Order: sequence, then C-alpha cells, then structure tokens
Amino acid sequence: MRTSALYLATALLAAGCHPEDIDPMERQAKLKPYATSALFSDGRAMRAPPAGAVPRERDLEAAPPEVTRALLDLGRARFDVVCAPCHGLAGDGDSVVAGKMGLRPPPSLHEPRLRALSAEELYAVISEGYGLMPRLSPHLLPRERWAVIAYLRALQLGQGLPLADAPEPIRRALVETP
Repeated sequence: MRTSALYLATALLAAGCHPEDIDPMERQAKLKPYATSALFSDGRAMRAPPAGAVPRERDLEAAPPEVTRALLDLGRARFDVVCAPCHGLAGDGDSVVAGKMGLRPPPSLHEPRLRALSAEELYAVISEGYGLMPRLSPHLLPRERWAVIAYLRALQLGQGLPLADAPEPIRRALVETP
C-alpha cells in the first residue's frame, strides 16, 4: 500500500512538471545585450552607463613599467590565455572563436588604426572593454595589462619585419624550414 502511494505522489508531481517550466527566467520577455530593440530610439538593446557613473575599480599602477624580458614573458603568457582565444596567437584575428563570432569578429591587432593607438588607449580598452570585447580588468592585474601591451607591441613589430632585420639564428631557421 505504501509503495502505491509513493507511485501516485510521483506521478502527480511529474504531471505538473514540464521541461519549459524548468527555468522560467529563460522564457521571460527580455532584451539580449547585442540585439536590436524598437524600445529605444537608437535601435540598440544594450544601454550605455549613465553620465557620471563611477567605475567599479581604480587602477593603482598608472604608468607602464619598464619593458624587460620578464615583462614580455608575462605578457605572452597572459596574452595566450586571455587575448588569443579571440584575437589569435599572432594577434591577427584568426582563431576558432573568431570564426564563430557571426555578429562581428575581433579585428586583427595589426590593423593600422590599432597600431596607432597609444599604450594608454590600449590599456583603457583592455581594462574597460570596447564594442563586443568585455572588460578584462577582472582577469588581468594592472601589471599584467601593461605586460600584454608590451607583448602586443612586440607582435606588431614582428609583423612585416624584413627578413634581413631578423637575428641571424632566426633568419637561418626560416631559410632552412621546408
């Protein structure tokens, strides 16, 4: 008798549950961040912060550190983990993630307009985000952001560098590579 009561209770509970009721927050009417919307005159769903809004954090390291081998190594390590999934290991915007970004793939970091940005402008973009790129300040400490910028500058210098300007061991390795 007890078992049949348990089966009856289970059947009654299951009858009231539908897969679409699992998460009603997913079914509610809402605006997606990068979608269009007729609700606002500019047609965008995502809104800019109100004028005078205070940023959530303030960087303590305002000036870039001296570029050293250790800083470049740190920059490469952090770039490979945080930036390369979207911008590619070479910074050229060629990555698996970028290939799946139908709305707007990330740009090559070697474009003239991005090469022209100052280190401070790059630091602001990394810290606060830009366009579809999220703010990376929660993932990169101020010193790591400067290190990423130093490494990015090294990547940019390496692109388009004439082979004659490369160090001898690198030239030899490139020439000998089949």
